[in-house]
Amino acid sequence: MKKVLWVFITFMTVMSMILVSCKSETTPTSNEGPTVIEGTVNNPLPETTKPVIQPSTEKPKYGGIATVSLSANINGFDEAFISPVGVYTLKLTNQELLMGDWTKGPAGTNEANFVHGGINAMDLKTGCLADSWEIPSRGKMIFHIREGVYWHNKAPTNGRELTVDDVVFSIKRMCTEPGAYIKMSFPTLAKTLVVTGDEATRMVTVECPLEEWITALSQVPDFLTIMPRDAIEKFGHMNDWQNSIGTGPFMLTDFVSNGSATFKSNPNYWEKNPIGPGKGDQLPYIDGVKLLIITDASTRLAGFRTGKIDSAGGEYDDVKEFLTDPEIKSMSYSSDSCYLIAMRTDKANLPFSKKEVRQALFLATDFNKIKDQYFSGRALILNWPIAYTKEYAAAYVPMEKLPANVQELYSHNVTKAKELLTKAGYPTGFETTIITYNTPAFVDYLSLIKEMWAEAGITLKIDAREYAVWVSRLRARNYDELFYFYSSAAWQRLLNFNGSSFYNMSYVNDSHVAEVYTQMNEYAGVDEAMQAKIHAELMPYVLEQCWVLHTPSAHLYVVWWPWRKNWIGELYIGYYNDFVYNKYIWLDTELKQEMTGRK
Repeated sequence: MKKVLWVFITFMTVMSMILVSCKSETTPTSNEGPTVIEGTVNNPLPETTKPVIQPSTEKPKYGGIATVSLSANINGFDEAFISPVGVYTLKLTNQELLMGDWTKGPAGTNEANFVHGGINAMDLKTGCLADSWEIPSRGKMIFHIREGVYWHNKAPTNGRELTVDDVVFSIKRMCTEPGAYIKMSFPTLAKTLVVTGDEATRMVTVECPLEEWITALSQVPDFLTIMPRDAIEKFGHMNDWQNSIGTGPFMLTDFVSNGSATFKSNPNYWEKNPIGPGKGDQLPYIDGVKLLIITDASTRLAGFRTGKIDSAGGEYDDVKEFLTDPEIKSMSYSSDSCYLIAMRTDKANLPFSKKEVRQALFLATDFNKIKDQYFSGRALILNWPIAYTKEYAAAYVPMEKLPANVQELYSHNVTKAKELLTKAGYPTGFETTIITYNTPAFVDYLSLIKEMWAEAGITLKIDAREYAVWVSRLRARNYDELFYFYSSAAWQRLLNFNGSSFYNMSYVNDSHVAEVYTQMNEYAGVDEAMQAKIHAELMPYVLEQCWVLHTPSAHLYVVWWPWRKNWIGELYIGYYNDFVYNKYIWLDTELKQEMTGRK
């Protein structure tokens, strides 16, 4: 079967459209990370396209404009009005209390890849607007606000210093502003979060009930953007790009809807390079960043091919011409989330309430055929309830270490599937309907599933809906039998099979899972290794239940020109902190001019 592009619309755009209006408690998913790529169901097979790229040993140089592309328009500039994962410019202009620790990534100790947006490990963070922090007990965080950080030199802040009041105001605003992400997506946290500040000691204390602790950890330290209070009080909001004021390494100087966003370096930025040949250098190295909004994939790749864009990405067929080019750098990775088929396990009158039926669906599905024919052999099969990432490897159990009965579920055994259906009371199979978005990518894949399930006597009807209808049904978890959507990478909250968020689309209400979640919550932010261990011990049980049928994840690739230095594919430096890497990279403008004729 001809493979079609899975990312029919950028993940960030999907999340922006869904989460802004979501009223259930949710957490965004993510999209990236270099991994050990699985070859067959039972045998992991690492994939190597080129030699491993080592951190740069060259002394960084200043100058040049980094050019990157976006596949969707920028729809806002204030996360009180649009989901944080869609406010792309804030990652360049503004900052959070904490951030991913660049020294623990490929440029340093290599403890992290910094390619997955959903990595939120506290031990991989460092101070940002808070130079240090404490967690004296679960439910309480203390942030020590950094001195010597100044807002961009624009009215009304006029380059004044960041204050504790700015921080307290920003956190409270996200809990009270009607359209703010925390207010809408985590209403219980918004109502119960207590934020206090002491200007004299430059301390901000954040407290919440224990049952909201994991949520608070995901939202406050390395996700919530700090804004200038006086600017918001003057303008009413920061959703007009011309009002953009932050403490970040870049300043937004121009924006053309569906065209581009232009940034220049902040001359009064506070951060120094923490590691490598440029350790101690003032950041950023580049003079600015140009975000080109190019919705057409072929046009984006053409821009990269001609050197107008510094980097690009996609599935193998999208970038294969670049993977063998000795001048172009590349890396491969697999998503830390996936698409999946959810089932109404809560309805006793439906077949999906029975584990035997759900297991039969797995056995009727030929995962290796999907991988080999649909994804040309380049896909990760075991990607739910958590996909392998370097940072969270301890929370993951590879296929070959799962119990034999769980491995068997991936073996494609139609005879065994029919036996289980008979045992469950469906000797001749049954008919069922799945709701999906009417993009060809989804319909083509589900058509393949339909063919496979038919061999076991299951007749699948595909009910393809318009995007707005699909999103509305998704938000409300409103469907009768089956629903095709995507998972969350936030494994710490067990969102995919616990609670009432739309990620638990199969309406799982399992006492063992609830008990384990309580255990995991005790270690959140305090002992993440134990939290991961508990999750890994739970994973075989969850897979055996077959609450969802997950779709293999296509291998993804990043390619870039050699003039981009001190970068080997890092995409998110912290929790959904895309584009932050631009403050660490430098450009060899002489090499770029030699290769393209322009700097």
